[in-house]
Amino acid sequence: MGDTALMAYRAAGFRDVKLGSCRGMIADRCAGPAAMEKLRRLGDSIAERAVSRRRRNAHFCIELPVGEVTLRVWVKSFGSQFLLKDWVDAFRGSKARRAFHSALCLAWAGVGTPVPVGYLERWDGWRLKESYYLSEFEPGLVSFKDALIGHFIEDPCCERIMKLLETVAWAVADMHGAGFFHGDLGNQNILLRRRNDGSWGEVLFLDLNRGKAVGRLSLRLRARDISRIYLPSDLLRVFKEMYFRGVRPPVRFQRWERWFRRVYAFHTLTRAIRHPSRLFERAERGGPDYPPEKEMWIWDERSAQPINVMRPRDRFRHLPLVRTGALLARCALSAPAIWRESARILEGCFAPGLKMTARVGIALDPRLEILDRQIELIRSWGTVPVLIRIMHHEGESRWTECIDCVRKLNLLGHPVSVALVQDRAAVRDPERWRSFVCRVTEAIADSVEWIEAGHAINRVKWGIWDYDEYARLIEPFAEAARKCPQVSFMGPAGIDYEYLFVMAALRRLPDGFRFRALSHHLYVDRRGAPESRQGPSSLLEKCAQARAIARLSGVCDDRFIVSETGWPLLGTGVYSPVTSPYESPGPRRNDPSVSEEVYADYMLRYLAIALASGLAEKVFWWRLTARGFGLVDDTDAANWRPRPAFHAMGFFLKLLGSSVFEGRDRDLELDGAMRGYDRDRVLCLRFRTPDGSLWAMCWTAAGEISARMRGVREAVDVFGNVLHQPEDGRVRLTGCPIYLKLDGQD
Repeated sequence: MGDTALMAYRAAGFRDVKLGSCRGMIADRCAGPAAMEKLRRLGDSIAERAVSRRRRNAHFCIELPVGEVTLRVWVKSFGSQFLLKDWVDAFRGSKARRAFHSALCLAWAGVGTPVPVGYLERWDGWRLKESYYLSEFEPGLVSFKDALIGHFIEDPCCERIMKLLETVAWAVADMHGAGFFHGDLGNQNILLRRRNDGSWGEVLFLDLNRGKAVGRLSLRLRARDISRIYLPSDLLRVFKEMYFRGVRPPVRFQRWERWFRRVYAFHTLTRAIRHPSRLFERAERGGPDYPPEKEMWIWDERSAQPINVMRPRDRFRHLPLVRTGALLARCALSAPAIWRESARILEGCFAPGLKMTARVGIALDPRLEILDRQIELIRSWGTVPVLIRIMHHEGESRWTECIDCVRKLNLLGHPVSVALVQDRAAVRDPERWRSFVCRVTEAIADSVEWIEAGHAINRVKWGIWDYDEYARLIEPFAEAARKCPQVSFMGPAGIDYEYLFVMAALRRLPDGFRFRALSHHLYVDRRGAPESRQGPSSLLEKCAQARAIARLSGVCDDRFIVSETGWPLLGTGVYSPVTSPYESPGPRRNDPSVSEEVYADYMLRYLAIALASGLAEKVFWWRLTARGFGLVDDTDAANWRPRPAFHAMGFFLKLLGSSVFEGRDRDLELDGAMRGYDRDRVLCLRFRTPDGSLWAMCWTAAGEISARMRGVREAVDVFGNVLHQPEDGRVRLTGCPIYLKLDGQD
C-alpha cells in the first residue's frame, strides 16, 4: 500500500492494526481493547458460522463495543482462491483491501455505500489465508433484485416499478459521475432503503472489490457496468434512458452495452463448467427468483393498460410459431371469401332508415367514489349505453365494487355492457378465472345488455400468448352462458386491424358456445384520420370486413360492435397509451397522438362513418375520464376539465342521437378541380330528427374545400354555435364537421 493511500486512510479516521497474524486497518472509533479482542476472534466466528457451507464467501454480523454503545458490523469473509490469484493480489491488494479502498472512494464522493469500518487479512508467504471486509450494518435495506421480484410477483404496479428503476438509474449515474467503475454491478449488489410512505430513499452499492476510481468514465466502462444489470428488455430500455436523464443514450454506448451483455451471458452460461461448486451455492441460497419473462404482467393505472416488459424481438421468441402459424395459415385460406363478402356488404352500406338511438356508448371508470360525478357529466346525454371493465387482477373487493356500479347504472336506465378482462394470472390459474367469470356473470346477468369475453386477445401484454391459452380462457364463458341464458356474450375482443387473429380465435370457441355479436377494439389512430387507408382499407372497409367475418364464422351472429376505440392525446406523457410506461427523450416516430381539437373531429367522423354506414351496431368510446385519452381531463381530481370532444359528443347526441339516417348525399357541388379520389373523401350524411327537421353532417378529409348544397337554411359547428347564414348554399368544408339544417321539414 502506498504512503499516499496510508495518509489518506489515517486522515479519514483509520489506523493500522495487527491482530495476531492478521493485519489491516480499522476505524479509530472501533479500536478499543474490547473491540480489538472481538476482531481478533474473527477466524473463530467464521468457522462457527460457515463450517458446513460450500460457499466461497461468508457473511455474518458481529457486535463491537464502541464506547458506551454497541456497533453492529457486517463482515464479509472472502474464501480461499487459486495460487495465481494470490500472487496477483499480493501486488494489487486482497479483495477485502480493495473493497475497503473502493468504499472510502465512494464515501468521499458522496455516493451511497455502507460505512466502512475496516479490513483484515492474513498472509502466509504468497498465500492469502484469510481476509475480511467490515462495514456498518444497515438495517431495513432491500436489494434491487428482491425489490424487483416483489413487484413482479406480488405488486405488479407500473408506476411504482418506474420509480424504483428511476431511483436506481439515477444512483448509478451519480456513481459513474463521481468517476467510480463498479465492475460487478448486479442487481443483488444494489441496496435500497424504503421510506415509510413506500417510496425509495438512499441507494447503497455493495461488493466493491472489483471497483476502481478512474476519474472520468468512458461510455465503454459505463456500458460494461450497466450490462451486469438484469431487466427484461423493454424495462432495460427505459432504465438506460433514465440513466442518461432526458438524453437519448449514445449509439456507441448502446453498442458497447449490447456487446458486454452478450459476453456476460456467455460467461454465465459456461459458469457451471468452470465452477461446478457454484451450483451448490445457488441451491443453498434458495429464496425467490425472477419469474419467467413470459409470466411477467405489469399494470399501468395511468394509461389503463398493461405494459410490455420485452422488446418485440424478445416477445417473438416466446411465441409458439409452428402451432400459431398453422392456425393462421388455415384462417388465411378464408380470406378470399371474407373479401368477397365484405365487398357485397359495402354495396349496401349507408342505406336510409337506420335509427341512431342507443348506438353511441361511453366507457366509464367503475369506482363508486367517482361514479356519481361521471353520471352527472353525461346526464344531459340521456340514458346512453355505457361500458365498464371488470379486471381480474384487481381482486374480489374491486369485483364487488364494479358489480355495484353495474347495478346502479342499470337502475338509472343506462344499457350496460361489461368487459371481463384477463391478466396473465388468469391463464396460470384457470380455476380462479373460472370463479371470477361465473361469479360476475351470475351477479350482473339481469343488469347488463352485453358481456364481452376477454380483452385484446391478440396482444401478449394482456396475458395470452397462444390460442391454446385462449381456448382455456374462453371455456368458463360457455359454462356461464349455460347458467345465465339471458346474457348476450360478444367477442372475441381483438384489437386493431389484425383480423386473422380474430378468425383464429373464433375457431377455438367451445362446442355449442357462440357470440351474439362480434366485438372488436377497432383503433385506427396509427393511420391518422378515420378515412386514412391501411393498404386498401379505411375505417369503412375495416368495418365491412369485420361484419363479413361475423357473418361467415358460423359461431357468431351477423352483428358487429366496436367495443373500444379512441385516440391518444398530445402532451399527456405517460398517461397516454402510446407513451406509457416512460416518456422517452427525443422525437417520437409515427406518433398517433393528436391535439384536443383534432381528437374531437376524428371522434365525430368515426362515429358517423361506423354507425351511419350500418356496419357497426354500436360504438363504445374509450373513455369518459382520463388524462391521456378521455373526453374529460381528470388531472386535477377536484376540478375535472371537459375537453372539446366532450362538448362535441354532447351536441352530436342532442342533435342526432335519436334521429333516423336518411342516406349519403352525393350531389354536393364541389370545386371542379378536385380529383375523384378527393371527392370520395367528402362526406355529407343526412339525418331526420324527431321534430321532423332534416340535417346534414358534412366534412372533408381532403383539406379545405368550397361546396354548394341546395336548401341550406342554417350552419352550426360541432358545439351547436351558429356559424353563418350560407349564401346560395355555399359552405366551406374542413376536417371539422359542420351541421347544415336543410329544407325538407316534415
